[in-house]
Amino acid sequence: MQQLYELFLRTGLRPFAFMNGTLQLEQKVNRSELATLLILQFKGDLPMSELAAEMGAPLSSLTSIAKRLERKGYIARATSAQDQRVKLVTLTREGLQLAVEWENVMLELLGKLQTALTTDEIEQLTTLLLKAARVFQDEGSSMAQNVKSQPVKIPIEE
Repeated sequence: MQQLYELFLRTGLRPFAFMNGTLQLEQKVNRSELATLLILQFKGDLPMSELAAEMGAPLSSLTSIAKRLERKGYIARATSAQDQRVKLVTLTREGLQLAVEWENVMLELLGKLQTALTTDEIEQLTTLLLKAARVFQDEGSSMAQNVKSQPVKIPIEE
């Protein structure tokens, strides 16, 4: 399940649209801002350059996102005590609260999957989603060799 959570986080998939109670959360932040908050919650405080790398975005784009989140009160940026050139990004209390709300939405969604699918089906779904993500990241050709090439048939219970 952790791998599915990370996949949703990193690829910007939007599984929340059909769930109750997410409209109010979606009005607070856009997907890029949400991904930033969730990465900070998951990884902890990060320098701007590392956060940009985690998001797969240029530093200039992350700077714009960070400015918006800072204006909204969800993050704080401060100069690192060890290196004055480094800006460290930290979640505020409000940012952490919003990230936890979104994490709960995602975990609820994944919980529904977990109750609907068998363990083998979840493993197969995870493998397929990770493989698809690799293809979309243009790393599919080199990483596909690490994924089993023979599909496995799993009987689905009705």
